[in-house]
Amino acid sequence: MSHPILATPPFAAHCSRRIDLIPSRLAAALWFAWLALVCGVTLFAVALPYSVRLAICVAVVAPGLRSVRSFVLLEGARAVRVIEWSDEGEFAIRLGPELLRQPAVLCAGSFRLGVQMWVLRFATPLGTRPVLIAGRVQDAQAFRRLSRCLNACMRRAYGRGSRPAVTIRPKV
Repeated sequence: MSHPILATPPFAAHCSRRIDLIPSRLAAALWFAWLALVCGVTLFAVALPYSVRLAICVAVVAPGLRSVRSFVLLEGARAVRVIEWSDEGEFAIRLGPELLRQPAVLCAGSFRLGVQMWVLRFATPLGTRPVLIAGRVQDAQAFRRLSRCLNACMRRAYGRGSRPAVTIRPKV
C-alpha cells in the first residue's frame, strides 16, 4: 500500500515565525471616513471663524494622512512590512520597501482590537514604529502564530501565568 500524496508539500513557511504584512484597504477607508467626518463637523458645526475652522482641519488631516500611510497602508520608509519573532518573545521587524531589518521590543500601548486586529508598537533603534495588523487580509496560519506569541508576551508583561487566578472561593 502506497502512502497518500499530500495536497501541498511541506515547506519552511508553514513553520516559520514570520509574517509578511498585507495592508488593509478597509481599515484605511474607515480611517479616511473618520478624517472626513472630523473635518465636516469642524467646518459646519463649530461656531468659530472660518479661518480657525480651516486651520483645525489642516492640523487634523495632515498628520492623519501621514500616519494612515505608514500605519495602515504600510507605505514609506517608516512602515513595518515584516514581523519576525521567537518563542521567547524576541522580535525583529523589517522596514520600508528595502526591508531594512531592525531588532524590536514590543512596547506598552500594544493591544488587540477585537478578534481580527492587532495594534502594535515596536521600539527600535530608529524610534517607535506602530503598525495595524488586520487578520482577515493576512495569511491565516501566520496570523494565528503571531497572535499566540503576542498573547503570551502580553501575559508575561502583565505578570499573569497561563491561567487566571481564582479569587472567589465557595463558602464552606
